[in-house]
Amino acid sequence: MKIFFLLLLAGAALLLFYTVMKAKNYAAKDLSNAETDDVEFHDQQLDQYFTLSYRGYRMIGEKHIQPKEDSIEVTKVVMTAAQPTRLTGFSRNDLYRMEECILQHFPYTSIEWRHPINELVLTEI
Repeated sequence: MKIFFLLLLAGAALLLFYTVMKAKNYAAKDLSNAETDDVEFHDQQLDQYFTLSYRGYRMIGEKHIQPKEDSIEVTKVVMTAAQPTRLTGFSRNDLYRMEECILQHFPYTSIEWRHPINELVLTEI
């Protein structure tokens, strides 16, 4: 019984170590790619939300799903800024670049931007 308890304790310690290392690696990856000129799209298929990162700006998108004739499609995406106070220097070109990425992943969607980003939008999409 003592050996079983020690094995169980060792397994729990290994699981804890693995979880901490995985979280640390994810945070390091997340910060290292924050300032790149590529739009990073992070989506978990079963979740209603996704994130976009571009030049240090992080946006959170909420997917609205609607059934179509033969499939289920994302028909509307509502985007908000994760940290609206850090949007200094954000331009329309940045917005259009993020919209391109969204439309690549969800081609049949309409995009709605929440305040303060909606003030930059020139035309409805």
